[in-house]
This record gives sequence, structure tokens and C-alpha cells, in this order.
Amino acid sequence: MSENAGISYEDCSIYVDAADSSTVIAWLKERLGPGEDARGLVVGPLRVSSACNDYSTGRKAHPFEFVEWPTVVECEAPAGVEPGAVVAAVTAVLETLWCGGWEAVAACDFEDELPAHGGRDRYPLPSPSGSLPHARTG
Repeated sequence: MSENAGISYEDCSIYVDAADSSTVIAWLKERLGPGEDARGLVVGPLRVSSACNDYSTGRKAHPFEFVEWPTVVECEAPAGVEPGAVVAAVTAVLETLWCGGWEAVAACDFEDELPAHGGRDRYPLPSPSGSLPHARTG
């Protein structure tokens, strides 16, 4: 397992606010290169695939509830890959999604090494009163 101070770089899930997972992967394939098979693609050392999110509620969730978004993009790296290469590849996938106008947030051990902390910083949390957003801590 590729690790850096106890952090696993073998997988990362990117939650995307998109209704159709096949549209997301096809769009990524057009921009990031050819796929390995009909369902996935390869970005750097990563095998990338998308699927419907089993935790999706079917309602329009606020970005801080990204685990309810309808699509999840799975990024998997083989054991022994350099962590920097994995971070760079996940960054490429995230930034491509953001440039396409999709809301996307990464959930993985190394999300703090990704731009905007994996996307969390792009979507401020609402205040407890429900008014203006406030900054994340921790």
C-alpha cells in the first residue's frame, strides 16, 4: 500500500452533483484521454470510473452534503505508486470537473493535499442560523 505518514493514496472518491454518471465519465474521457474500457479511463496512475451513488437521496442536496450527490467518481491507484503522482492525477480529474461547471468534492485520506481541500473550500458551510456562510475549521 502506498502510504505517506499513515495516509493511503490507493483510492479517492469524488462526489459529483450530476444526475447521470455515464455522462460524467464520457465527458472526462473526452477531455483527459482515452479510456481503458467502456466504463472507465486512465489518468496518470489512476483507473477512473463512475457510478450512481448508493447514498444519493434523490433530492437537491446542498454542497456541504456532497455524500448525497447522485454520482461518485472512483479513482484507484495500484500499490506502490508515488503519492505525488496520485495527487496530481486526482487534481486533474477534480479541476476538469470544476472547469466543466460541475460541483465536485473529493473524499479520501489525502484530500487536504488537493486544491481547495478536495473541493470543500469551494462550498462554504451555512451558519447555524441558516444565514451567511462561515469558514470551516480544523
